[in-house]
Amino acid sequence: MPVPAPALTSVGLSRRGLLFGALGAGALGVGTLLSACGGGSDAADPSADPSGSASGNSGGSGTADFPVTVEGAEGPATVEKKPERVLSVGYLRDTDIALALGATLVAVPNNAVFENGLAPWQQEAASVERFDTTDGLPYEKLAAYTPDVILASDDYTLPQDYPTLTKIAPTLGYQTGPGADSWQDMTTRAGQVLGLGDQATEAITRTEKAIEDAKAASPGLEGKTFVFGPVQGLDSIHSISNEKDASAQFFSQFGMTLSPGITALPDSETPGRAIISPERMELLEADVLILTYADDAAKSQLEEQKLFQNLDVVKRGSYVALTMNDAIALGFPSVLSIPYGLENVLPRIVEAAGKSE
Repeated sequence: MPVPAPALTSVGLSRRGLLFGALGAGALGVGTLLSACGGGSDAADPSADPSGSASGNSGGSGTADFPVTVEGAEGPATVEKKPERVLSVGYLRDTDIALALGATLVAVPNNAVFENGLAPWQQEAASVERFDTTDGLPYEKLAAYTPDVILASDDYTLPQDYPTLTKIAPTLGYQTGPGADSWQDMTTRAGQVLGLGDQATEAITRTEKAIEDAKAASPGLEGKTFVFGPVQGLDSIHSISNEKDASAQFFSQFGMTLSPGITALPDSETPGRAIISPERMELLEADVLILTYADDAAKSQLEEQKLFQNLDVVKRGSYVALTMNDAIALGFPSVLSIPYGLENVLPRIVEAAGKSE
């Protein structure tokens, strides 16, 4: 399928840079993991119509009368018939959702953050062709896949990409903004354009049950304080400082609260984020300290500091260092990454909290 040459300028964005920028700038979005448990939100209802104006039978009935149109922030995705060739171009969750719903993927992004280019929960896509996104989306290569539909709800450069992607195939972008749609809405909307409404509803229900089960199995977190944030170096120790922050809400749903010493700090240039200087390491004290790192050097640099080693939270073993996989699982919640996070991260938080008693 030819694509007009003037539109083929790739938009450069380091996918690893996107990840850590998101972790540091409020796009963690892990609070949406448990939004279904809070009630009163359409995100908690898989039958709700997140598109606001989807046409065709695109809900959870599974019959999916085509054509189907699902609205998005950059424009609508109108699919004339059930797609047989699905292209994922978003950072992570478009691939996650397509895999979970059983769609036929023709290609997915290669994510250099991971050892083999795929997240641990995406290994089912190991045989699917991958494309490099180091310098942005390779539009001509994407066109050569001749997709029936493009999933781009997790595309953080969608305003630049959308005009060209829609020349290739109908493109489902995000509804609200980059990283702002709930994982339930992302799954439901993808189910609409893929004609897999039943599968979407089942995936959401299954994931919400896993969340409820995790809550029931983790009563020891109730009332515990925490500090949570990304570290890029000694001069760049950040912490979430706003109780309403989505990532803070992940822990608050288990009854945990941000450390009062952190919430009292002024915001950095990023709303809801405070910077902790190396001289104020005592601000990291809490029942549980959870940090993620830009790289091993940043981790070693902080952990080798005497002030850090002498923190009570560190000495008693209530400090949890998240791997990049862990951080991504929490930072980009989906019907595949959430179970991974609950299985691989939550038990460590529970263990760390138990040592604070």
